[in-house]
Amino acid sequence: MTVNLIIGGASKAGSTAIYDILRQNNAFFLPQRKELHYFSRSFLEKTVTGPGDKAVFDEIPSSFIDYLSYYDKKKPSQVAVDVSPSYLFHHDSAELIARTLPDVKVIFLLRRPEDKVFSQYMHLLGEGREKLNFEEGLKQELNRKALGFADMWLYRESGYYADAIANFQDTLGPDKVKVFLFDDFIRDPDVVLREICKFVGLKDSQVFDTNLKSNVSGSPRSLLLAQMMSPNRFTNFLRRRLPPGIGAWVRRRLRILNTGTKPKLSCDTRTELGTYYNDDIIRLEKLIGRSTGWRSASNDQSVNHKIY
Repeated sequence: MTVNLIIGGASKAGSTAIYDILRQNNAFFLPQRKELHYFSRSFLEKTVTGPGDKAVFDEIPSSFIDYLSYYDKKKPSQVAVDVSPSYLFHHDSAELIARTLPDVKVIFLLRRPEDKVFSQYMHLLGEGREKLNFEEGLKQELNRKALGFADMWLYRESGYYADAIANFQDTLGPDKVKVFLFDDFIRDPDVVLREICKFVGLKDSQVFDTNLKSNVSGSPRSLLLAQMMSPNRFTNFLRRRLPPGIGAWVRRRLRILNTGTKPKLSCDTRTELGTYYNDDIIRLEKLIGRSTGWRSASNDQSVNHKIY
């Protein structure tokens, strides 16, 4: 038994939606727990000092046998999928992936960097872990990194993609690495899903329900409730005691009910970040052989993110 497909990031670029959609189709097998992070464990264990970071790390499988146990109910005909966004930021995980799963294929779903990092901030804000506004969080990034905060807190740094894609292409081979853009997924998810099927050797006639809303973001109505649902020893305990999938469903419903207004990314900060990532985007476009459209000054905010 092995894992056939890894969806390695980026975080806040639709990986939860992909996870929810693929789980509906019997051609795929995805474990009850979405993010296993096994191949980035050695990197994550050094960054556990931020609020909730240690609780996230404690849930990562400690051995390859433990990792594979999440797939013990997989049928021989199914494509086993690991959705772990941390593999993009910790892209040296490519070496362990190639060594352990030599036939695996890897997909990255990438989002316009300034939108991705702000959504990442909103995720931590919604969990009650982030107390600062976005601009203050950016200013604290180097200090947080020095203190050993996890990559979710490194907003600006996590918006770089080119080094990670190059490393995975070099390590696994370019034919085993495929990149999709979040914009394409939002615009026409069926096209992306058909391409995923073809990439793993399935017929592209598979049927998926894409009318989902997998994640919500915004300031929490109740900070106490948000902190109770965020990664901690109590939520880890409940996850182990409740029937598979029930805890995640309850947490998601409570998160929706507790989500209030959503702050907006200021025009000045958006412009500053867009300029900051420009060179990296140029490198990325050369690696994937297509334009991203991210170097344009315009950014249409009217897109209906119905599944994110």
